[in-house]
Amino acid sequence: MDYQTALVTGATSGIGEATAKLLASKGMKLIITGRNINKLTKLKDELKDSIVYCAPLELNNYEAMKKFYQDIKDNNITIDVFVNNAGLALGMAPLDEYDANDIITMIDTNIKAGALLSSLIMKDMKANNRGHIVHIGSIAGDAGYGSGAIYCATKAAVEKMAEGMRCDLVATDVKVTNIKPGLVETNFSVVRFKGDQEKADNVYKGLEPLIGDDVAEAVWFAINQPRRCQISEITLVANQQANAFINYKK
Repeated sequence: MDYQTALVTGATSGIGEATAKLLASKGMKLIITGRNINKLTKLKDELKDSIVYCAPLELNNYEAMKKFYQDIKDNNITIDVFVNNAGLALGMAPLDEYDANDIITMIDTNIKAGALLSSLIMKDMKANNRGHIVHIGSIAGDAGYGSGAIYCATKAAVEKMAEGMRCDLVATDVKVTNIKPGLVETNFSVVRFKGDQEKADNVYKGLEPLIGDDVAEAVWFAINQPRRCQISEITLVANQQANAFINYKK
């Protein structure tokens, strides 16, 4: 693996933070972004020797996204690895009862933002004939579940986007991987339940879920392969989780 610099979105917590820290420990240089400026600054200070660019980014603002990416290029930084991690779930309810703003935010963040930023980065990777785009998907994209129709749909879209990109890049040395975790104990459920810690804790109660470090290791495995090998997809679930619907809780 000769990749040197990685961009990690949503780097201020959970899977993104764990990935940034692991890649830094492996000697990679990092571009990190997130919405929480205080957490972003804290991570930048912690990983200061590895950070080559750090800035907050509102992923739902395409003009801001283009400026962010142009600033990176103007600093003569080449992105070798893009970890498209930023994403969220908001609420749980039947679709006809869902808050419209939550629907829009999930679609904008989980699909549109990742697609638009990928399109900018992919263009340069293709021209350079090198690079790796890693999407953080979910097993929720494999089969929809009740009260989660939109979140499941967004993760299914990420999977199909990754497949299509892989087809678009088949004649190049640019790789695309979709990583699909199951239950991961991060602030994901706290965000989904809008700060209700008890509801969030109940999601994982009775079993040992994955943690962000587990998914970060999957990212590292995917990008740390020889040129001839492309890891198209990785699915990882908790030991007592069979799939999106079946798990065992004590």
